[in-house]
Amino acid sequence: MSANTVRARVLFSFKGETRELDTVIDLDRCAQEADAAPDFHWLLARAARIDPGSYLYEVLESHEIEFSDATGMAAQSCHDGRLDWHRFVQERAAQSDWLDVRAIVEPVIGARDWDTEPALKAALLLAYRTGKARGA
Repeated sequence: MSANTVRARVLFSFKGETRELDTVIDLDRCAQEADAAPDFHWLLARAARIDPGSYLYEVLESHEIEFSDATGMAAQSCHDGRLDWHRFVQERAAQSDWLDVRAIVEPVIGARDWDTEPALKAALLLAYRTGKARGA
């Protein structure tokens, strides 16, 4: 799988000083660590060495984060400064399932242009997911 990253940025004022926090976040690592969306405010604070117990952190939390420059599949879930975490997780799981299916099928029937055979691709994914759901 290719790297799925997103740039997270927030601009806010604290004690009369404008602060801009900006970091690139590895979404694959975040997706492996928890089922729920990561705390992006905490990730920004950690990158900027801001104590989560400080008033500065509270001010940071009160501001909306802008997301941009997404890479990999994350690009499909990042629009207009927002990141749709639920969609990203679903798309990432679907890609993982498809890679598993291809690893099973292609040694048997050969590599193909799967985009030209959407019905076959859908049937293979359905069979794989059914087996996976049954614990087979």
